[in-house]
Amino acid sequence: MSADISHQEKGKRPTQPSGQRLFTMEENDLLVDPFAFARNLTLLPVASSKLDLADRPTAKIRSHFSDFEVSEQLAFEPSGEGEHLFLLIEKNRCNSEWVANQLQQQFALRSQDVGYAGKKDRHSLSRQWFSLHLPGREVSLDNLDNEFFRVVSASRHNKKLRKGAIAFNHFKIKMNEVSGKVAPSALERIKNQGFPNYFGYQRFGWNGQNLQNAMRWFNQETRVRSRNKRSIYLSAARSYLFNLLLAQRINQDNWCQAIAGDCLNLTGSRSYFCATEIDSQTSERLLTGDLHPSGWMAGRQASESTLAAALIEENLFSQFPTWLAALARLKVDSARRPLRVIPTDVCLALDSEQTQTLSFKLPSGSYATALLAELFDFSDESLNSTHQTGGSDE
Repeated sequence: MSADISHQEKGKRPTQPSGQRLFTMEENDLLVDPFAFARNLTLLPVASSKLDLADRPTAKIRSHFSDFEVSEQLAFEPSGEGEHLFLLIEKNRCNSEWVANQLQQQFALRSQDVGYAGKKDRHSLSRQWFSLHLPGREVSLDNLDNEFFRVVSASRHNKKLRKGAIAFNHFKIKMNEVSGKVAPSALERIKNQGFPNYFGYQRFGWNGQNLQNAMRWFNQETRVRSRNKRSIYLSAARSYLFNLLLAQRINQDNWCQAIAGDCLNLTGSRSYFCATEIDSQTSERLLTGDLHPSGWMAGRQASESTLAAALIEENLFSQFPTWLAALARLKVDSARRPLRVIPTDVCLALDSEQTQTLSFKLPSGSYATALLAELFDFSDESLNSTHQTGGSDE
């Protein structure tokens, strides 16, 4: 049978499969302690086996911002000529939006004249590209460097840098006060099978404030006029819902396997197709990492999942009627996100008895901390920092 879904089969709703445990959380639970879930991931299950989970060593990350390095690789090379000046900038203790604002002010540009491909965490040593629309303008970069960022290289290009134009992000993370060694089987599983594509706690703001603000906005208790804040709150709310859906699929042990009615994402793209039956060819493509099950990023359009996959989504999202109504009212478009991500070039180095360095590459939009949670019972020291520099958390 073909894996493509027919129009006649859209909308079918099966009964609840027996023997499956559902992961649930009601929208009002956020009012109790939104950051308990966002900060520690304690309410979100990991995919590690019970044996690997019990053997996870404890560790600390980001004792210093330079312990967490990330370098951005664009999906293309700047052409060397054009109206846009591309700057590769190394930043620390500041977020991407703050750097973009500094560049806008420095060169007297409009906000839309500054572009970047993705956000990089404030508590890191990050290298990423920015674009400045400077047609016919030759500018000096001599006085641009400061204590928070510096220009590594510059080039011209004929188009603005757009969100998502990233081939991969290369991470190098130093783990401190490590209590033991990672189980080799856990590391191999991540290399071959991947890990759950959770949104990281950075997405939800300091102390979960983005989720709290989204809840008040959705309940029409406050108005949000800032376009940037609206985007941040919407992203936090939709990411929260996606994480709950992924957690449910992990509990059912089908987060990296396709079930009837799943929308399957083609690796390295936003393309997907819906499958009513998982044939041997589809199973093989899932095994090799060419396809990934995907989850609904809630919005005004209905999810395209059907059958068993749709039932799982409906049982969860029906607990959030206020949120779904708000997303429809605000005309937020639905999307799909892979439930898993397979890293490349994974390497774990034992630097000393209590220090290890983990390096790997991830596609744009995936979180390194979600990978770390599979291997380490870690604490993020940056969350205890009261020193806020260069914008709020991303």
